[in-house]
Amino acid sequence: MGIEKLPSGNYRIRFEKDKKRYSILVDTKPTRREQAALIQEFLENIDTESIDRKGSFKKYAEEYIKTKENVLSASTIKGYRHALKALPESFVNTPLFEIEQHTVTKLVNSMVNEVKPKTIYNRHGFVSAVLKEFRPGFVLNTKLPRKEQLDIYTPSEKEVKAVFKYIDSNPVFRRYYIPIYLGAMGLRRSEIGALTIDDLSEDNTLTICKAKVQNSDNKWLIQPYTKTEKSNRKIPLPSKLADRIREQGYIYEGSLNQIYCTLDSAQKALGLPRFGIHRLRSYFASKAHALGLPDSIILTLGGWKSDNVMKNIYRKALEEDITKGSKKYLKHFKDI
Repeated sequence: MGIEKLPSGNYRIRFEKDKKRYSILVDTKPTRREQAALIQEFLENIDTESIDRKGSFKKYAEEYIKTKENVLSASTIKGYRHALKALPESFVNTPLFEIEQHTVTKLVNSMVNEVKPKTIYNRHGFVSAVLKEFRPGFVLNTKLPRKEQLDIYTPSEKEVKAVFKYIDSNPVFRRYYIPIYLGAMGLRRSEIGALTIDDLSEDNTLTICKAKVQNSDNKWLIQPYTKTEKSNRKIPLPSKLADRIREQGYIYEGSLNQIYCTLDSAQKALGLPRFGIHRLRSYFASKAHALGLPDSIILTLGGWKSDNVMKNIYRKALEEDITKGSKKYLKHFKDI
């Protein structure tokens, strides 16, 4: 990089970028700071001119997904591809640099009567991420539909014990006892599927640091990280369960979908409401709260990223506490 005074009295700034030579002509000799600013502005203009401003949203979305494949989890990439496929052709074929706020608002309105609010949030989040990547100065401010307050079913302790007893007494289902037990200790299905006997220490501590997920081709793989950075954790196991794992020689080997099928069979046989292994995480959070464990401990053992999600899961338990507390308070007034 250098500055050369020309016979005309002007100055020429010479510099290289990516093995290409460039020059800028100016009237007066710039200071070092002015020189750096001129080069920066020049390069930004080159970058802008090299962008395909007629490229469709679909083209840029596919490029975005490709650049994130080695950074994000396989399940997240699968979700992105599913979201892109679900977006209407009229939107994905629109040039990305022609998309405005009203374009996205129109897209959201078209989905309101077709899919659930959570799906709209996910698709809008994907659209927003792509736009932010290639048009960082364009900020969306879309009004999204109100999220549904789902009544998440949380099995009772009596129901969970009945399921355990049924599965343990059935020779066909007995091998599913350990993964289902771990579900009731707050583990995700993906975390259970990735565990091996080597993850269990001599002092009965289980290390959770990976996950079994499906990629975009629906092939199962073990990714070397969990759902969130907070999901990496160590949890103590009851000695009875740890001994059973060592005696069996493995934690779980088989299809993760089969765990749900086993639970379903047990619930049908026992006449219980249907719930999957993820609802056992709800049971864990609710039971731990009822036992008086601090939120920080529940958060750590369950591997939740924030207490907002966790508290929503044990919302039923909180409501029961409020009811009991109210009755106790009313009784206090009666005694006055």
